[in-house]
Amino acid sequence: MKEKIDWDKVETMADAMTDEEAGIKPGEKITPEEGRRLYLESLERAKKSPTFPAVLRRVQEEQRAARALRLMRERANITQREVARRMAVKAPAVSRLERFGASTIRALTDYARACGYRIRIVAESPTDSFAMA
Repeated sequence: MKEKIDWDKVETMADAMTDEEAGIKPGEKITPEEGRRLYLESLERAKKSPTFPAVLRRVQEEQRAARALRLMRERANITQREVARRMAVKAPAVSRLERFGASTIRALTDYARACGYRIRIVAESPTDSFAMA
């Protein structure tokens, strides 16, 4: 089954482009339509970048992790607000974790614990594995 790609995340490559690279002169005012056109052009250039496949793989991994977090909470039958309370963070932080995945092992561990789970980390190679936590 082909994985659905969240192109909004992939567009971060285009977001990193400077105004000058996008063809906007310093101080130049552009219409929203022109801005969108330039943005889409910069996205197309980003897709042709040699680093695009690696960025795409990372985005796909982040999407899988975000789905896993949401599923963990749903299986625990608790709300984002309850996870936030248990993690001692604000609800928008939990929402971000479920949209973008955890960016640190600490955030992942805290989220899992708030849902009643424990995280085990195993590094694997084709011939070996190593339990890290």
